[in-house]
Amino acid sequence: VIRPGEFKNMNLSKNFDVVIFPDSRKSVLMDGKYKSGDNYFVSDYPPEYTKGMGKKGLNKLLTFVEDGGIVLSWGASTNLFMGALNIERSKDDVEEFQLPVKDVSKSLSKKGLYIPGSFVSMKLLKDHPLTYGMEENIGVFYRGRPVFETSIPSLDMDRRVIGKFPEENILLSGYSEHEKELGDKTGLVWLKKSKGQIILFAFNPQFRASTNVSYKLLFNSLLLSKLK
Repeated sequence: VIRPGEFKNMNLSKNFDVVIFPDSRKSVLMDGKYKSGDNYFVSDYPPEYTKGMGKKGLNKLLTFVEDGGIVLSWGASTNLFMGALNIERSKDDVEEFQLPVKDVSKSLSKKGLYIPGSFVSMKLLKDHPLTYGMEENIGVFYRGRPVFETSIPSLDMDRRVIGKFPEENILLSGYSEHEKELGDKTGLVWLKKSKGQIILFAFNPQFRASTNVSYKLLFNSLLLSKLK
């Protein structure tokens, strides 16, 4: 287990093949604080557990990806990889970029989309290493965000949409409002940046050890390091 505050002092490329981020807010991972609106809240945990990775730690993480590392992220932690990013190799060598993906869940929420935590349907891309051994249609546990939208990649980046919500009959079990807003939206995406890979899940593939049907997505993601 790596604490966020340890990233800035670690050589990730030397010690790890894969780094996994569970469902955790970006503000907690970056700053060690919970953010609600414009307000920040500090947890009651001991200080050594509440330090964020900061810009230096995020730079170490993105350098790890550039060097060929693999990152898995789901839920709120996927926000780490949205918007403007940069890799600082030295003071005179800074690369600014944006991955070809964004989260559009806020706009869908304004249209009434609400899923507090339900089992929903997802259609997977066939014949891809991430979906080996899986049916084309599966159920996943999902809380309504994030929802991904991809764009055309450029430079040393690439992307594949691995999982999409179907156009209809989305809800399998549980409660939802305006689920039609999810129709044909992306819930699982594979990204390439330089030599590395990032897999973003809108859902938790192993929620409370009770979603066996989506376990293979997690295991196949881990095994990508053996296919390089």
